[in-house]
Amino acid sequence: MNTLDETDIKCGLFVGLSSNSKMYSKAIVSFAFLAMAIAERPRVGLQMPPILPPFSRSISSQVVGGKEAGVGSYPFIVSLQMFSQHFCAGSILNEKWVITAGHCVIAVPTLSILLVKAGKYNLQLIEDTEQTAKVVQAHIHENYKHGVGPYDIGLLKLASPFKLNNNVQAIELAPPGNEPTGEAWLCGWGSISTTNYPIMPNKLQHVKMEYVNRTTCHESVKRLTGSSRVHETNICTGSLYDKISACKGDSGGPLISHNGKKSVLTGIVSWGILPCGTLGAPSVYTRISKFNNWIAQKINLHFNYV
Repeated sequence: MNTLDETDIKCGLFVGLSSNSKMYSKAIVSFAFLAMAIAERPRVGLQMPPILPPFSRSISSQVVGGKEAGVGSYPFIVSLQMFSQHFCAGSILNEKWVITAGHCVIAVPTLSILLVKAGKYNLQLIEDTEQTAKVVQAHIHENYKHGVGPYDIGLLKLASPFKLNNNVQAIELAPPGNEPTGEAWLCGWGSISTTNYPIMPNKLQHVKMEYVNRTTCHESVKRLTGSSRVHETNICTGSLYDKISACKGDSGGPLISHNGKKSVLTGIVSWGILPCGTLGAPSVYTRISKFNNWIAQKINLHFNYV
């Protein structure tokens, strides 16, 4: 079982690039961010340092092409932080559990340095709405192989429960088998830069996107990188015709659809293509509706789906 306590989490490969990466100007990377080292060209299997992931022209995560969200617009998003530094996001399942990307969990050397902050809008301010919790347990999907790939999903159990209120709320999950189409929304604190030099916003950003079918997504990634790791457990978004994407720092965060006034979690930011906002490049997410049973089993909770 991939259950981890604070002494068990080890760093692994954070970035996995196409085997043909030397032939292509784009490559595939995960979207977590703490600080980045510039590489002149993509390399195969970049090794993640103990805390700070590298990046190059590759597949990655952030909100590019968006704008500032309204205060309190996304009360289910959390900031994952080490040493007061945002590096990934997540979503609140209930007062005790947060869902994120598996590669975000692997990025943490020990759970004792991980903080989960809810009720946040401006990361540079101490806000009256914020709540902070430590983490006592983490789960990574047993089939996740590190780096860019399928089954990129993780769960964090909080040491102290969040107090749910108007600013800190749980999000509902897409039901099993759900194949979302149409309009999607992405929110996060990821880089807003369309170059290899990240620009990290203080305030929460959001952007309206559209779901892209997996065949189109697979073909788009293959055309840009020479190969594709798009899997049946992924969903993708565009537009493929505008500079809109997730980016570095958005990893683990929520992709949502709206069901009336309710927000429904359909995906977890997993990976994409650098530079962020590359024309024709989709953003790739872990598809929630493929993991409902796994989530319920790990947190021992039955969900009532919308």
